[in-house]
Amino acid sequence: MVITCMPGLGELLRRELITLGVTAGEGSAAALQVDISVEQALSICLRSRIAERVLVPVVSVEVGPHEAPVALAAALSAEHLTAAPALNVHADHEAGVRGDSRVSGSVFARSLNRPLPLSRETRGALCLRLLIGEQRSRLFVDLCGEPLSRRGYRLQGGAAPLRETLAAAMLLAAQWQPDEETGHWPALVDPFSGSGTVLIEAALLASRRAPGLMRDEFALHYWSEFNPQLWQALRQQAEAEVVVPQGLSLKGFDADDTVQRQARANAERAGVANLIHFERRELGQLKKRDFPTAGMVVTNPPWGERLEDKARAGWLMNGLAHLLANEAKGWTATVLGSDVEVLDRSGAETLEQWKVLNGAVTGFVRRLRPVRRAPTRPLLSGEPAFELPPEAQAFANRLRKNGKQLKRWLETESVQCYRLYDRDLPEFNVSVDVYADKVLVQEFAAPKTVDEKAAEHRRMLAVSAVRAVMGAHREQVFLRTRARQKGASQYQKLGQRRDLMVVQEGNARLLVDLRAYLDTGLFLDHRPVRLRLGQEATGKRFLNLFGYTGAATIQAAVGGARQSVTVDASNNYLQWAGENLALNGFSTLRHRLERGDVMSWLADCREQFDLVFCDPPTFSNSKSRDDFVVQRDHVELIRRIMRRLEPGGVLYFSCNFRRFELDAEIRRWYQVEDLSRGSIPPDFQRHQDIHHLFSIRHGEA
Repeated sequence: MVITCMPGLGELLRRELITLGVTAGEGSAAALQVDISVEQALSICLRSRIAERVLVPVVSVEVGPHEAPVALAAALSAEHLTAAPALNVHADHEAGVRGDSRVSGSVFARSLNRPLPLSRETRGALCLRLLIGEQRSRLFVDLCGEPLSRRGYRLQGGAAPLRETLAAAMLLAAQWQPDEETGHWPALVDPFSGSGTVLIEAALLASRRAPGLMRDEFALHYWSEFNPQLWQALRQQAEAEVVVPQGLSLKGFDADDTVQRQARANAERAGVANLIHFERRELGQLKKRDFPTAGMVVTNPPWGERLEDKARAGWLMNGLAHLLANEAKGWTATVLGSDVEVLDRSGAETLEQWKVLNGAVTGFVRRLRPVRRAPTRPLLSGEPAFELPPEAQAFANRLRKNGKQLKRWLETESVQCYRLYDRDLPEFNVSVDVYADKVLVQEFAAPKTVDEKAAEHRRMLAVSAVRAVMGAHREQVFLRTRARQKGASQYQKLGQRRDLMVVQEGNARLLVDLRAYLDTGLFLDHRPVRLRLGQEATGKRFLNLFGYTGAATIQAAVGGARQSVTVDASNNYLQWAGENLALNGFSTLRHRLERGDVMSWLADCREQFDLVFCDPPTFSNSKSRDDFVVQRDHVELIRRIMRRLEPGGVLYFSCNFRRFELDAEIRRWYQVEDLSRGSIPPDFQRHQDIHHLFSIRHGEA
């Protein structure tokens, strides 16, 4: 006989058949030939968790594809049709053979010596499958009818339902099996559980419940060699083997309430609801307590099939591997993905991989071992690593002095990104920012009166001094030139490819780009207010206006915000914010990203929020309205925000326009506290006017 499976699972099917007492012969990635008895064939239909069909070869003819349907019908003995009330015929053509499957099936049925009604349904019919080749064609009796993947417990799936047989194959690939000494199963967590298929298949496996027990209809009932007494005995034997596993830990998490309800309903129909814990939580909300001492993750994470989602899917994989490496020591992860680059983004060690054809989509089942990496220590200034020209000595000394002043703070607060130097010396009009093990030197464009060769020489002195004092290699230092920006030009790309790196800020991980954009994606001076938002966000609805790359949103999400909305006019930065969310294990289901002009968005908004962060630009232009000027327009902006702020809520209003003055009307209408002085971090203390920050609340009624 021939046992089929999803293309790519042939080797895993071979492993499973061995546990069922069957040794497979020749085969491919999608089908195995086996020499078995009728009893074994019925047992595979009942017990196999990976097989799709059990096919009995009946007739083979050596004719051309056009003649094949008639020739197969003529060669089929009438005894095969004795128990059939109707026929369901399915015709497949081998690769390179042209033909219409429906026409071939109809011609075959009409050509039979004993015509039977044709049924489009497999229920109540003998199922025949034709495989038409260029020179040889074959006819099989299909003992299953509906593929074995259709267990019967899942009436609804999520957005991308996982086939039951593929879920079972992933468990086999993960090597999820009981301990030989104790008999206990490892804990199993699915952080993207969807409609619950992986966990339900795991519960069935641990319960020793044959998946075929849930089906009352098989096409084998209409097979001429079917033995009802044997079938009933096999079912009774399978039912007697069912056990209640003790100490089983199966946990499924998902961000979507709807699919969680579907998962619980599916588990109820499968009879295993009492064995599985389903909970609405996102990956970013999982903690060490969710991962017992020994276990593994088996999951089907979002694939990122659309181009704009592919990057998010990759960073989500990175976030999953990071979480397991740090919170689930010794755990492995077996995941399904459609893109090798997305899977590679995890940074985990690949133990095994299987290529699978999932419908029309090529997928990869990959077993991973997350690798724990120590946090990157930020570069610190010290004695120069090489001799510098005399003209660079003053600059190098200032770098060392600033670094010495900041060192204790950096180590105590575990700060990874900070500003080391900001135009302290007139002759070195640059800022120096450290991002973990990288350094960004930003030169502020010199006036046209300055000789270009002299400016170039000064620039090279600055870079050399930074490299020497920080002990940095050439590839670790990035140089940019800043000029006064107008409108949205500060958000434009510089023309190079994106080169994102991950940095740590508090409990959040953030993506920065030191190459492709004029701004890096992270405003370092806002570090204290972002951390404050994280501390205050627990259980709250958070709104981030002029959201940029969403760093404040990430802190709020990590801090436990119930939901959030991030508004920005730039698609590029909203995409970046989405990648930041994915990196930290959050979806846009609860943390929406909305593109729009903030003033217009607020005018149309009907939602209420408990916590708002607004960091408007000094100036911006818009096609949909007049230009925005923060000093002129902040009163109306704040009034619109306060209409959306719940009583008891707070707006943190920030502004980097150094000459900004909050309008007196705002102070009369609302409770205002100037937090500017306390919001300037130690690395920006030399410039107390780097930004202004106010907390604004509704007055008492």
